[in-house]
Amino acid sequence: MILPALAASALALSPAEGLEPPYQALLTAAAAEEDDAIFTNAVSVLALTRSAERIAAGAARISHRHGVTARRILGLPMAPVTPAPEPAVIAVETDAARDTALAAKRDPFWIAAPASAVQLISRAHSELWTGKVRLGVRADSGDTERLDYTLGLGAERELVGWGFETSATYSYSEVDDNVGRDELIVKARGEREAGERWTLFSNTEWERDQVSGFDWTGFLGVGAGYRALQGEKVEWTLRAAPGVRYISEVDNGDYLEGAFDLLSDMELQLSGSMRLESETRLLASNSARADQLFRLNTDLGELWSLEVRYRYRYEFDPEPGFEAGDSRTDLALIREF
Repeated sequence: MILPALAASALALSPAEGLEPPYQALLTAAAAEEDDAIFTNAVSVLALTRSAERIAAGAARISHRHGVTARRILGLPMAPVTPAPEPAVIAVETDAARDTALAAKRDPFWIAAPASAVQLISRAHSELWTGKVRLGVRADSGDTERLDYTLGLGAERELVGWGFETSATYSYSEVDDNVGRDELIVKARGEREAGERWTLFSNTEWERDQVSGFDWTGFLGVGAGYRALQGEKVEWTLRAAPGVRYISEVDNGDYLEGAFDLLSDMELQLSGSMRLESETRLLASNSARADQLFRLNTDLGELWSLEVRYRYRYEFDPEPGFEAGDSRTDLALIREF
């Protein structure tokens, strides 16, 4: 009897009466952040299940400005919005609404993630999401001496409440009509804020390199990060993640081993158009390795940039026939979208 009554009550609400209490609490919590991007995300998410007029009426309850902003986001005519009186159930369910609002602030990932994705797909633009297409050449020295062609794709969401970064890079070359390089590297990291300087993240990386002693190698870990420096021109983040490493060797087959990933990530803004990044990584395991990566990025306009990248890798226990150290230099043209 209770469920049918609640359903009938919800259907009986007209758009002018605004949102049901849980949705109204969510919209109010977003408005309380005093951030236009957060309020826009909340309106976009609610628009997936609630009518535009109902959302506009709910926003008008907060303030006339929020009502006008919601109508602009939803594409409604800019007619005067008269706030409707609060329904009587609000007084009865104050504690539940407050808990919903606190949950929205405490766990922004579940609100911001789908909202940002909807905004990116529907409008082909987002203030937080960026994408990159990379086309370039790579010169290797160490185990191999060759010139490869590279193609890369990447996407990144700025760490505001939660963040996400992923990339896929493919390298290929031929020597005397034979395949000389066929390499694929895929990386992904999901991260969320856990305080003023701390973050929590999950990290994974998969790499196939036919000129090395393995077919595939991968790592999956969960850890914490600490933002040691935060400034307008310099950022420095330290991360640590215990996890599991997967290795598929040509002669020894597939196996898993425990691993610990340590990472130092620094970004220095040299000028308005030039940025230097340094990434130092130690993957501690039975077959440990260390990587040092430098990236120098120069803007060529609003969407185009040129990147020079140098990476040095040291294998502490290299496979027989392979050198411990290996370096590579990349030159790539990048298009952002």
